[in-house]
Amino acid sequence: MSTTPPLFAEGEFRKATRSQPDQSCVRVARRDGWVELRDDKTVFGAPDDHRLVFTAEEFDAFLAGAREGRTEGLCLEITRRDADGMHVFRRRGWAAVELVFTEAELLAFQDGITNHEFDAIAYAA
Repeated sequence: MSTTPPLFAEGEFRKATRSQPDQSCVRVARRDGWVELRDDKTVFGAPDDHRLVFTAEEFDAFLAGAREGRTEGLCLEITRRDADGMHVFRRRGWAAVELVFTEAELLAFQDGITNHEFDAIAYAA
């Protein structure tokens, strides 16, 4: 695995099956030992198209933990803001990039995790 994440093309990002077809959602890309998350409410490649970047190993540990109901200490932190009920995604220990999602977007992402839609094997096809 390279120590530099690849540049992902827009078509490499996918969303959970449960996501609404014409609505915004969490998008996940994975290739060459790397995973990126983005928010498709932003235009792909725009200056505000921020990404959370993980190694595949880190993200796979997150997926396994999330399926077991534990996410404490894993690479992706998801917190709920009390003020507006939005969910903030951050890389653990690094607050420079935050992605913000609605409850429906979070639930669709969680459903995709449960159904193994973001596992490496799902991207191999």
